[in-house]
Amino acid sequence: MSYEGKMYRIVVVRSSQDRRLFGRVRRSSNGDVYAIWAEDQSPDNLSQGSNPHASYHSKGQLHSKTYDKRTIIKNLRPPNREFVGNQPIEATNADRAASATLPPVPEHLDDQFELSIDLIVERANRSITVDIVEPGVEPIRLTGRDTVIEEKVFKDDVPWIVVSLVEAPTTI
Repeated sequence: MSYEGKMYRIVVVRSSQDRRLFGRVRRSSNGDVYAIWAEDQSPDNLSQGSNPHASYHSKGQLHSKTYDKRTIIKNLRPPNREFVGNQPIEATNADRAASATLPPVPEHLDDQFELSIDLIVERANRSITVDIVEPGVEPIRLTGRDTVIEEKVFKDDVPWIVVSLVEAPTTI
């Protein structure tokens, strides 16, 4: 895969020999930010080829996309060096990481956020979230009362990219 910019992995560690790609976060050279979820590689997967991801483009459009169809389209401030505050980009159920048929981890990415499978299995209210933030600003949490289990902040450029494993409260 050829790309310009930075690419980060979200990796689920099942054992010392079994590491699986849960997703990728990419910052392109023009400032676009992408959260791209890995697809289950099982032949029984009914959503193969769906390419689920969210894009926050340098002109300020944020959208989710599956099967080449954009949804949840928002026009926001651009994610550039003048960005202030915080903006959620995407969230997904963490239990997807329990799939034994997630793809293996590629070698060519710039950095990674590793999560032990033990933090995910049999935990009903956990999600993986991707946000961008002004340096020193906290992400907006899914419910406003989420507990951060693990988090990694990629600080190679502004705005920072924050990937979190969070647990929502069982009652709101």
